[in-house]
Amino acid sequence: MRYVALLTPGPAWVAGRTVYDQGPVIQRHLEAMRARYDAGELLLGGPFTSGEQGIAVLDVVDESSAAALLDADPAVEAGVLVYDLTAVRAYFDAYDGTRTDARVDQLDPAGAAPSGGRRAS
Repeated sequence: MRYVALLTPGPAWVAGRTVYDQGPVIQRHLEAMRARYDAGELLLGGPFTSGEQGIAVLDVVDESSAAALLDADPAVEAGVLVYDLTAVRAYFDAYDGTRTDARVDQLDPAGAAPSGGRRAS
């Protein structure tokens, strides 16, 4: 399952500074994200060009796994970052080749695979 986390400044964020200037905890955050990427759990991640927010696209089994991964992040633990986590019902996913050909009335809002869709092999 895919989850998108919006990472934003937390209570320990130093106002007036970008993510690059938040201290050593950001280096540990980068190392943690690198390990998650290497493990195949982080598909896409990084700061927005504003330097004050970022995104992490996760591929994990369920929401509790996604939350546990983010809760263990050094910047989240330190309160420099907080996150908002949302599940994604991907009808288009270049990472795994999902592309729907379905009409909107064929899409299942409950999350089942859309009829008329295909998955690249």
